[in-house]
Amino acid sequence: MTGIDAVYEDRRTGRSLPVRLSFDGQWLVVGRADGRELDRWEWKLVAPVPGPFADGRMRVGLAADAHAVLALEDADMLLNRAHAAGMAQPDHRGHGKRRELPLFIWIGGALASVIVLVQFVIPAMAGILAPLVPSSWQARIGDQVQTIATALLTRKGGNPYCAAPAGRAALVKLAARLPEAGTAKLRIIDSELPNAFALPGGHVTVTNSLIDKADGPDAVLGVIGHEMGHLHHGHSMERVIRYGLTSAVISMVVGDVGGGTLAVGVSQMVESDFSQDQERQADSFAIQALSDARVSTLGLARLFATIREEHPEADGTLAEWIGSHPRLSERIDTLEQAGGRTEGELLSAQEWQALKGICQQEEKAAAKP
Repeated sequence: MTGIDAVYEDRRTGRSLPVRLSFDGQWLVVGRADGRELDRWEWKLVAPVPGPFADGRMRVGLAADAHAVLALEDADMLLNRAHAAGMAQPDHRGHGKRRELPLFIWIGGALASVIVLVQFVIPAMAGILAPLVPSSWQARIGDQVQTIATALLTRKGGNPYCAAPAGRAALVKLAARLPEAGTAKLRIIDSELPNAFALPGGHVTVTNSLIDKADGPDAVLGVIGHEMGHLHHGHSMERVIRYGLTSAVISMVVGDVGGGTLAVGVSQMVESDFSQDQERQADSFAIQALSDARVSTLGLARLFATIREEHPEADGTLAEWIGSHPRLSERIDTLEQAGGRTEGELLSAQEWQALKGICQQEEKAAAKP
């Protein structure tokens, strides 16, 4: 039985070539002119391609978006040959239109994938990887991130390392009440942002703006104790890994120009963006450390109350749901319940003023001839 002439139209390349069609069991075999097999289709899946076509020929294929179609001069001959070969009647319902998801669904799916990756997968990976990082590596990473963070947070024309002699002496004396702080690399920077953060390698940084909001040295010592809690529990290394991976993902998705993603990542990294459970752990560490040092936790509670008055939005239900910190009211209540009484003088009035002016004092000293 001779084959049936047709034209094989390759939709990927736009090329057409003459072919001979034959049957092999339940397969429609597409053969080249020299007899070699070019393609084969399952006969029951072959259906007409919607037309009409300019050349008046009928076309059949496997799907509306098939990689190729067959152009036939005599479609009836193909059906008769199939019937004679005992082939089942093909599905002549025709091809349905190719269904494509709207662009906003693709974008939404991609965005959801990134959110799941950033919010769940990367934090889990960070928790696993952080304990595996050698101490020497943590120190090097902390040094590098500290340099970037200091550059980002220091106010224009401000001092990136406030160390006026009297102020520095007061800071060392204050920190000595916490034995855990003896290994910390304490730094005060001149920044408009009232903040404190801890980085791998023992870095604890407090801004002078936060010290300005404190009503006494016990509050500053509470802040240092809290940051030491993050170091003790390994939260800082987890955070560095998390934001490093997150910045890499963002760079792959949106690109990175001039290190912008890195800057954003480090900025977020020093915003104390730990989980609420990690913040509670750090608070608990500070409470125990202050108790061991015979220092009241009420100073830190008052500092949080001051921040709550200035930023009431940080204490709302929405902030609790989506924020990285527990509600300030919860933290204040916990600190007030711990209470305690400070035994002995942490700093004299003169030393406290020296600590509060640690950045300005150094600038004045530098201006002297």
